[in-house]
Amino acid sequence: MTELWCIFVKKRDGERLRRWLIQNSLLVTNVKIQSEDDWIIFPIERELIEKERKELEKTFKNLRVEYQDRDWAITQKRKDLFSELKSSIPEKLHKYIPKSFDTIGQLVILEIPEEIGDFGNLIGQTILDINPSISSVFKKLEPISGEFRLRNVELLAGVNKSETIYKENKCVFELDIKKVYFSPRLVTEHERVCSLVKRGESILDLFAGIGPFSILIAKTKKTPVVAVDINPDAIYYLKKNILLNKVEKFVYPVEGDAREVIKTIPEQKFDRIIMNLPSKASEFLDIALDALTEGGIIHFYEFTSESDYPEKAIGDLKNQLKKYNRTVKEIVNIRKVRAYAPYMWHIGIDFSVQ
Repeated sequence: MTELWCIFVKKRDGERLRRWLIQNSLLVTNVKIQSEDDWIIFPIERELIEKERKELEKTFKNLRVEYQDRDWAITQKRKDLFSELKSSIPEKLHKYIPKSFDTIGQLVILEIPEEIGDFGNLIGQTILDINPSISSVFKKLEPISGEFRLRNVELLAGVNKSETIYKENKCVFELDIKKVYFSPRLVTEHERVCSLVKRGESILDLFAGIGPFSILIAKTKKTPVVAVDINPDAIYYLKKNILLNKVEKFVYPVEGDAREVIKTIPEQKFDRIIMNLPSKASEFLDIALDALTEGGIIHFYEFTSESDYPEKAIGDLKNQLKKYNRTVKEIVNIRKVRAYAPYMWHIGIDFSVQ
């Protein structure tokens, strides 16, 4: 018997919690996850701090954290990137070895600091060696940029194929990382917004991409979603993903600039509008306000600094609304969605207007 901190969560939420624990380096990787009735039990490295506990309690309705003495099955500890590389890279450069990377289906995308750029191919091959399910490893060459929010990447190791199949929240997505924007780090945010949707609401996803918000909402809530994107490749994959997930009766893909698309449906109003374009969402607030039903909710995303969160971020939003003779009725929720850069956050604000 071994004493460990552990988290109990309902089985339907198990995969989401597993991803969150891995992302936050909390999952004990050499102990087998257990199940008990309708619960999954995850062993964790330490007691949760208050901030982590509050984040989980907001995200998962049925969750409890306990320190328990259980008969945990010990497995072979999974190899980690640092351990495998430390003997091949000079000790003075160890601090630059990547601690995390994005996995999208069979592909890995990671940042390699300039200081260890000469070891890029070694790092890529090592990732392949310790992750048998990965087929290709790509290096980010520069930040996401341009109207279509695309990555410029370079193959480090594996097969030179940038198209993959990715699974999230019981949905399946086909995509090409060189042609469309997608972040696996938004998995919890996709689920969180979906959980707020009421069946029968009309939804507008203004910057839909390949459809992670739209398709999950349609599949889970059986409610109509108009999904807009200006990138023709994103719309191509969105249409494929609509068919893959069998939601063609609920998701209506529209290619074009959001501002121009809204002009083609001036009479339609929406109960909930998703604006996940953090670099430019504020430029489209006017059309979102005009398309929103009375009492409707806007899910608004932007980048902000640590020092500006949350007071200045909310103040800036209120000032934006004043330009259109609107005021905030209620800030329903404000949260840090993910770290974007040092001391910078991708945040979400859910609000209603009057």
